[in-house]
Amino acid sequence: MRAGSATALVLIGATVLAAGARVSAHRQDEYLHAARIAIEPSGIRVELSLTPGIAVAGAVIRDIDVNGDGALSPAEQRSYAEQVLRGVSLRLDGTLVRLTLSNASCADPAALRGGDAAMTLEAEAHRPSLAVGTHTISFRNANTAHGAVYLANALMPGDDRVAITRLAHDVDQSGLTVAFTVRPARGWQWLVGHF
Repeated sequence: MRAGSATALVLIGATVLAAGARVSAHRQDEYLHAARIAIEPSGIRVELSLTPGIAVAGAVIRDIDVNGDGALSPAEQRSYAEQVLRGVSLRLDGTLVRLTLSNASCADPAALRGGDAAMTLEAEAHRPSLAVGTHTISFRNANTAHGAVYLANALMPGDDRVAITRLAHDVDQSGLTVAFTVRPARGWQWLVGHF
């Protein structure tokens, strides 16, 4: 394993451990927004887990349940997720990239009121496959409602062509900058060009 890869693994591992401690111990009056960014040669995905503490769960449920019937319909969940997503930005190499909601799912209201259940949303970056070379992603969550607190992490890439080389968090973790490299594929086309 190369030194850069080992350093990236250590940084990611430390960040994940810190995130796990914070997720399980967020305060009752906080609304935890835990973001995970997946980087693959085919594109970028943002996962956001929203966990309201007991003291703010009722207000969050009212925000989602716009018709006030006590149930969180798929349409209400999607509408709320899109609203949250409007407060999130992603830049690739300095250029703002549009995020499109691909999935939204929410625990039932009773579970949310317990303070340890979440709404999860996934969004895809509108970007073609990542070019070979070095890149930087800048993520920011500007949602502030209901005592929002933040975590932001990069997931370990599932493809060894992607190597994370540096992570930098904002002090409050509302923002994350990820430097990474995309290597060429190791197929016959790559081999032909190197002989």
